[in-house]
Amino acid sequence: MFKLTIVTPEKRILVGQEVEEVTVPAFKGELNILPGHAPLITTLETGVMKWKLKGKEKQETAVISWGYCQVSPEGVNILANIADLPEEIDLEMTKAYLAESEKKVMNEVITDEDWTEFQREWARARAKIEVASQAKK
Repeated sequence: MFKLTIVTPEKRILVGQEVEEVTVPAFKGELNILPGHAPLITTLETGVMKWKLKGKEKQETAVISWGYCQVSPEGVNILANIADLPEEIDLEMTKAYLAESEKKVMNEVITDEDWTEFQREWARARAKIEVASQAKK
């Protein structure tokens, strides 16, 4: 077991909760963290984060939008720009936003900066749809 803390500039998702494992969307793919993991600091990409609380069978999830992950002997700290829990996600609104965004990018000339922002928002919307859909099951 180790402790997990997840915070954003606006809220605290978890603070020092005992967990069995954590999976985060790291820069080059998913990073699975188990007890005894080597210390590291890495950037996080937009995507689905998962963790299993001590004594629970079901994994908890959140959609994070960019951030940092610090693994130390004391635990794992996640500093995310944005974190959305399943109960905070409006599935229909997210699907509509995704469709509108895709239509806009297909029909307009956009700058490289706008393209980068679109990719980040597209990834976040897809992750939100995945998390919200799984939560309904």
